Amino acid sequence: MDKRTKRNIWKVVANICRFLLAAVFILSGFIKANDPDGMVLKLHEYVVASGVGYIPYLTLVIIAIILAIVEFSIGVHLLFGMSHVIISKIALVFMLVMTLLTAYIWAFNPVPDCGCFGEVIILSNGMTFAKNILLLAAAVVNYKFCNLYIKLVGHNTRWLITLFCMVYIFLYSIVCFYALPWMDFSPYKMGTDLRSSESRKATSAFYIADMESGEDITDEVINRDGYTFLLTIPNLRYADEGCVDLVNEIFEYSQNHGYGFYCLTASIDPETQEYWIDHTGAEYKFYESDESELRTVIRSAPGLLLLKDGVIIRKWSNYMLPSEERLTDRLEKLPIGEPHDIEGRKLIDLVMFFLLPLGLIILIDRIGSGFSWYRHWRKKTRKLQLENIKEQISNQIK
Repeated sequence: MDKRTKRNIWKVVANICRFLLAAVFILSGFIKANDPDGMVLKLHEYVVASGVGYIPYLTLVIIAIILAIVEFSIGVHLLFGMSHVIISKIALVFMLVMTLLTAYIWAFNPVPDCGCFGEVIILSNGMTFAKNILLLAAAVVNYKFCNLYIKLVGHNTRWLITLFCMVYIFLYSIVCFYALPWMDFSPYKMGTDLRSSESRKATSAFYIADMESGEDITDEVINRDGYTFLLTIPNLRYADEGCVDLVNEIFEYSQNHGYGFYCLTASIDPETQEYWIDHTGAEYKFYESDESELRTVIRSAPGLLLLKDGVIIRKWSNYMLPSEERLTDRLEKLPIGEPHDIEGRKLIDLVMFFLLPLGLIILIDRIGSGFSWYRHWRKKTRKLQLENIKEQISNQIK
């Protein structure tokens, strides 16, 4: 086999490894940005398992967002073949660290899963380690043959693509942290019918129990006709108290119009409940539920769900609770009381605000490259024409 054939084979292999790594990094970074609070919970699990001690919540949020930006940026650079030497080194080091980390997790099982892909793809610790072994091998090949990249963009627009992607994923993380994940991959997304057999299987860990009698009233709540508000506060000690006035107004609104209102919490001790009542003036009753599952139901504390005939039609974070200006009439007469599918619209918005601007940047880059190639071709053609004319004149003189 000659050198040229070997080079072409390695070029194909190197670019396959590169695109594989790019896809994984982009997916992982996007999922972390889409659900920063979920990543915070996973980081907290790591902190508890490692025995490092207390790390402030805000610090974990910052780490989660930075991790999302780093992974997404590495993936974009790999995809477009930008800064190939340094990015191939960074990808290799990153995969080496992650492989060692997942080897430790696989061996000692400090957490049930690594959380690499959030709730979108849940892998066992063994499968995660095997996946990282494969990606580490791809990173080694990618590093060794990064000079064989097929580059998709020119040099002049690389900085613009880098800046756009980093700013976009940062802002996307902030929006998803403030107003819940834009793309909800949980079994409790809007439009879910909690009464269906398929949903009951996916949400088997979810329950509602009366704290006084200990009776499981899950079926009673989700089979309730009409509208039902579910207020979720996993831990009353660490919930945001800045929205309690709105919560109290919603509770009063539900009482006035005959809607169900249930506050679900894992804080079953009377002292914690008294603490919440004293600090918020809460008049609603508490119902027991699983803390971990409540954090899956909605990434907010407090968080609010609106059910209609057992179907989740609205979810609000503690920053986006509906005010009395929006609750001016019965839910039957208000837009927020109508079920509608917004997941498709969210996907369209995602395409419009990311892929279209990115595509426009790439298109401008390709047009610019085309003009550069055309100018180079014209210059070369004219040079050849001049050489031919000179040669003809020289032949005539001779």
